[in-house]
Amino acid sequence: MDKKIARRVADSLTWSRIWSAVPITIAAWHGLVWWVFGLYIAAALTDLLDGFFGRRATPPQKDNDFDGKADIVFSIMTLVWIWMLIPGFFAKYWLPYLPLLLVIEIYLTTIRVREPDTPVPHFHFGRFAMALFCFLLPVLIIVQDNAWFVHAVFIIGTLSKIQMVWHFATRDKAGITEQAKA
Repeated sequence: MDKKIARRVADSLTWSRIWSAVPITIAAWHGLVWWVFGLYIAAALTDLLDGFFGRRATPPQKDNDFDGKADIVFSIMTLVWIWMLIPGFFAKYWLPYLPLLLVIEIYLTTIRVREPDTPVPHFHFGRFAMALFCFLLPVLIIVQDNAWFVHAVFIIGTLSKIQMVWHFATRDKAGITEQAKA
């Protein structure tokens, strides 16, 4: 496959994942649990496929980590859909995960805004955590409240975000300041 076509396919799949939030939200709003389940699985498969095509494609024209931003949108919307479909979920599980993840995401966002040219690494552990997070909603739909699985997903997801914070907090800033002086 041509590398330019592979880039176009990968970006199209990422856009389809972003836009899939609209019908999934409508289905969740109306309580159509199995529609949410099916559409969610289809959207998660676009994440898998865009990675497949993205690795075979030309590099993106802009280094803005489009797939990573789509993952953030999909993660936030997953929490919204859980809130819409599973009563009492947040009252039971919101501490300490959601405040900690909010603080971490604010920190990472400030780095992206202040230093837009800084590349965002994709760690294998983070990919595993995102894949596990994509299983959260389907598992909760099928088996309902499963406390050990919810805690495992949130702990692993939080650790993957902490790994990203650690990366940015401990990166070599000496080389960056020397380049700025020159």
